[in-house]
Amino acid sequence: MSVLESAPRRAGTPHGGHRGDVEGLRAVAIGLVLLFHAGVPFAGGGLVGVDAFFVVSGFLITGLLLREVRRTGTLALPAFYARRARRIVPSAAAVLLAALAATALLAPERLAPTAAAVLAAALQVANWFLLTGGAQALDPQLAHTPVTHFWSLAVEEQFYLAWPLLVLLVARRAQRRGGDVRRGLLVALTALTVLSLATSVLVSPRAELLAYLGTGTRAWQFGVGGLLALLAPELARAARRPALLRAGGWAGAVLLPTSAVWAGAVTYPGWAALVPTLATAAVIASGAAGPGAGVGRLLSLPPVRWVGRLSYTWYLWHVPATWIAVELAPGLDRWPFLLLVELLAAAPALATSLLVERPLRHGRAVASTRAGLLLGALATALVVLGALLALSAALLALSA
Repeated sequence: MSVLESAPRRAGTPHGGHRGDVEGLRAVAIGLVLLFHAGVPFAGGGLVGVDAFFVVSGFLITGLLLREVRRTGTLALPAFYARRARRIVPSAAAVLLAALAATALLAPERLAPTAAAVLAAALQVANWFLLTGGAQALDPQLAHTPVTHFWSLAVEEQFYLAWPLLVLLVARRAQRRGGDVRRGLLVALTALTVLSLATSVLVSPRAELLAYLGTGTRAWQFGVGGLLALLAPELARAARRPALLRAGGWAGAVLLPTSAVWAGAVTYPGWAALVPTLATAAVIASGAAGPGAGVGRLLSLPPVRWVGRLSYTWYLWHVPATWIAVELAPGLDRWPFLLLVELLAAAPALATSLLVERPLRHGRAVASTRAGLLLGALATALVVLGALLALSAALLALSA
C-alpha cells in the first residue's frame, strides 16, 4: 500500500505547493491498518486504511503523470518505472528476506508456504497468489506466512504498470486530434472507474475474497484519486468559496475512521467501500481550499506528517513483527500485546527508511534511469533466488 509518492502539488494551482495534509492522511491510513491487524476491538474494518492508501496513490500518480505530459508532451515510461523501482523495491526486498530468515529460524515447518508467498510478493502477484489460499489467507497465522499484507502492494504495482500506459495512449491520441489531454483522461478514467466499481458491486456478494483482492475490483479506488487530480481546475474554482470544501474535509475525517467500526461486518468492498473511499477523497479535495486550513491543519502537524512519511516501511514491517512476536510468545496473542508490537515495529521501519529507502531513492549512484531499473531488477532477483532456495530446502526436508 504504498502511498508511494512524496506529497503532491497543491490541487488547483499550476505550480503547486507541498501538500502536508496528504502526507498526514497517510498517517491516518497506517493507523487504521495497525489497529486492524492488532485485533483492537471496534477496529474490525480497519483495513479501510488500505482504501485510503489506494485513493492517495491514484491522486499522486495521476497528478505526476499529467504534469509530465503537459510539460514534455509525452511520458518517459522507463524513467517512471525506474523511480518506482528505487522507491519501492529495495525496502520490500529487505523485509521479504527478513521474513524468510525469521521463518527458517522460528517455524521451519512453515518455510514452504512462506517461501511461495515471498516469491509471489517479489513478482508483484501476491494478491492473486492469496486467492489460491482460501478465505483464511488474510490471517498471517492461519496462512502460515508473515507476508500476507503484500497483496495490497501488488494491487498498487499492477495499477502503476497499467495506468501510465493508458495515460500515454490518451496523450498521443489527444495530440493527433488537437484535443485536450486532461479532458481525454477524464473521459477514460471516469469510464474505467465506473466499470471497476460496477464489477466490485456485482462480484462482492458472490465472491467476496476475489472482489477484495482483485485488481479490477479495486481499480476504481485509484480512479477516484486520479479523478481528483484531473479535476484540479474545478477544485480551484470551488476553493473561492472554501466553506463547503472544508466541511467536506471534516466530514471525511470523521467518516474514514468510523467506517473501520462497521466495515468488517458487511460485504466488502462493494457499495460499502464507497464510504471510506469518498471520505478520503473529501479530505484530499478540502486541501484545495488551503492544506493548512480545516482538517488539513491537523493533518499537517509535524508528528502526523512524520508518521505519514514512515507509513510505507511501517506497513512493510507491521505484519512480520506481529507474526514473529506470536511465534516467540504464543500465549500473548492478545490485542494489547500485538498493538504494542506493531507500535514497536516503527523501529525497524525507521531503520529501513534511513538505511535502505532514502539512500537508494536519492543516491547519485542510482539516479539514472538505467541504474534505477537495474537496482529494481537485482533486488527482485535476490528475493526470487532466496525464495527458490528456501522452497527447495523446505521440500527436501519434507521428503527426507
